[in-house]
Amino acid sequence: MANYFLVKNQEGDLLRANANKPEFTSNLDDNCIWSYQDNVLSCAGNGFKLSYQPGEEIQHQSTSLCASSSQLPSEHLAELHRDGVTILDNLLNADAITRIKTQVAQRRALNHTDESPCDGFFWMQGGLHWCLDLVRAVSNPVALSVMQEFMQTDQIHFSHPPVITTLKPAKELLGTFPDDGWHADYPYHPGVFPDEHWPDEPPLGVQFNICIDPFEKENGGTQYLPGSHHRRHWPPAEFNQGGTRMGKGLHTDVKQFEAPAGSAILYDSRTWHRRCDEANVSGKDRIAILNAVTPSWVLPMSDKEAASDSYQTSEIFNQISMRERQDIDRLFCQVTSATPAGTPILGQRIPREKR
Repeated sequence: MANYFLVKNQEGDLLRANANKPEFTSNLDDNCIWSYQDNVLSCAGNGFKLSYQPGEEIQHQSTSLCASSSQLPSEHLAELHRDGVTILDNLLNADAITRIKTQVAQRRALNHTDESPCDGFFWMQGGLHWCLDLVRAVSNPVALSVMQEFMQTDQIHFSHPPVITTLKPAKELLGTFPDDGWHADYPYHPGVFPDEHWPDEPPLGVQFNICIDPFEKENGGTQYLPGSHHRRHWPPAEFNQGGTRMGKGLHTDVKQFEAPAGSAILYDSRTWHRRCDEANVSGKDRIAILNAVTPSWVLPMSDKEAASDSYQTSEIFNQISMRERQDIDRLFCQVTSATPAGTPILGQRIPREKR
């Protein structure tokens, strides 16, 4: 894997090689990705080179150098189309992970005293108004660029406020094979598309899950069926019967997401997957941030207004860059766009308990 970097100015715009000259832009592509060695920046997209020392001015603008994913955006995009999933590393460094885990532990001790230590999971809603590192992670420019290209629009939004999920270590669930759990993600839920027909193109949803702890087999990394995004339908009933035994029967080809802490798992929302509570045999919690991303005309899965209001009146609003503020605004704070002409009229998802 390559060591790639982004170069940002104080507004959060990104250094891009435009042919043979540098420029700053808010729109990321391969020409915003750089390798850096011996005080020379080399553009990974077109080979343009620039003498540089971290922190120095470029075009009279102060800059900073930060780690980027070790693959190009175009490579992530190709994987997402082909495999239904791609892993972006370097969204969060070790210090940011430590800060997030400390804040999550404090809130768990304050607001979730009724949670048992083992078996199952629980969610913390929000984070936009109290976790600066979360805000910066969910507005990561590489992740946003890949998702926009995949869904063929730069008009995207998040379908719910960020969810901080904790998968607890299994105890009573050890050795069991629970029924149910296999599903696709919003907007590919029952009741949303007319006659349950999923259009082939463009894709209308991406899951953007950020690993605070690593996703591993031992700590219950999410189970999924590779390539199932190509099937264009909800998992059949039999996939949720008799429990999931990886490598056997209908679940012969099932795998688990594996990704390091600080990375993001992007996957096509049509991918069949399940949270496997019984598979966390590590003895430890596994924490992640869940985000569902769709074109901005798709109705949100849940209300975002309260989270948006809390964020806009928080200290965090004034601690982030202009680019980050603009991205959070379009992702969380804007009203749903009008449905484009020629696009299916979507309905309300059927709640799980009513299916």
